[in-house]
Amino acid sequence: MTQKFMVSRKVSRVLLTLLVVPIMLVVFSSILFADVLVLFNYYGWLVKNVADGFVIPESWQVLQASASKWYVESTATQTKYELPTTLPLGTYKILENYLVSETGDMFTNTAFGLAKVLEKGKTENVLRLSEEADVLFRIPGSYRIYYSLKEDTLEQFFELKAPIEKAYVILSTAPDETRATTFNKMTLAQSVEALETSSAGRKIFVLGNMEGLDKGLNIKNKTVKVVRKDINRISLTYNYSYNWQAADYVVELKTDEELPAGELYVYGNILGYTVPIGLTQMPDLNKEGSVFISKSWQVFHSWTLTKSTKIGGRVYITGELNLKGHGLTKVVIQAKGISNLSISAGTIVKQLADYAEVELNVSGVAKISISFSYLID
Repeated sequence: MTQKFMVSRKVSRVLLTLLVVPIMLVVFSSILFADVLVLFNYYGWLVKNVADGFVIPESWQVLQASASKWYVESTATQTKYELPTTLPLGTYKILENYLVSETGDMFTNTAFGLAKVLEKGKTENVLRLSEEADVLFRIPGSYRIYYSLKEDTLEQFFELKAPIEKAYVILSTAPDETRATTFNKMTLAQSVEALETSSAGRKIFVLGNMEGLDKGLNIKNKTVKVVRKDINRISLTYNYSYNWQAADYVVELKTDEELPAGELYVYGNILGYTVPIGLTQMPDLNKEGSVFISKSWQVFHSWTLTKSTKIGGRVYITGELNLKGHGLTKVVIQAKGISNLSISAGTIVKQLADYAEVELNVSGVAKISISFSYLID
């Protein structure tokens, strides 16, 4: 049985222009493998030069070809049997409706009795081309970005997966696209530094010729020095009193780079050894940002609301923030139209219309009186 799927030449050219050209321009001056692979978060685009009759692997999809004419031919073959046959003495596994021997021979029951399977039936998709052409395939594939943070050093790694052994690899990333997939261990990685550029609002990493993609290749891309600030962060819930709670342990990072989100392995110094102490998700960093590590044993807090009054479309808050522990602490207040913020200790380091930050060093037990007003929604 044969089926043909025709694609117009005009549509094909438009598709290739829209999807490939902005990304591919950055690599034409380099020495390439035969295949060019653009990896996105959940799939890949593979540009491959093929001849007429190329058998399209299962789960691959043809998007475009540079040939003047092309189509996909789907051909089904029937299972071939050897009859009659006898079942040799031995050890077998039952897989679906087949008996499979230790040597790989397969047997099954048919309407004519027991038969040896010579070749299982299958459906093949064959690409028919008017001439040898560059073909754009959509294939299974993915990348994972992850990092390690050791004091003020941030290392960036990529894990690349695709059902091909080697290709010239490009990563195409955008904010909010990375996955929060947790892995049990960090794989040893090769070292390479990608050429970074941008196209159509996306950050492009040109990695170059890569081998081992079908095995899940890990590479260390680069090492970045960061300005690091470890704080105990308290997001103040000011509308009601609450008992003792642990603060959030947060690491604030500043760098000159734009870094896509990824898993972050946090290292610490334990008895003179640098060891991993936590795994978290780092958000997209546009030169600066903060990373939540865990709840903190260093600082605990409670809040006593002493007064809440509504006057003329505003709410006036007065209360006491109780602290115990040690370490740099940041109190975050979020409300609409914050005004008249007053504190008895610490420093107001940031105050915007709907956001304020207060910093102080906690050592032992402390109490801070806080008052402010905000607009009623």
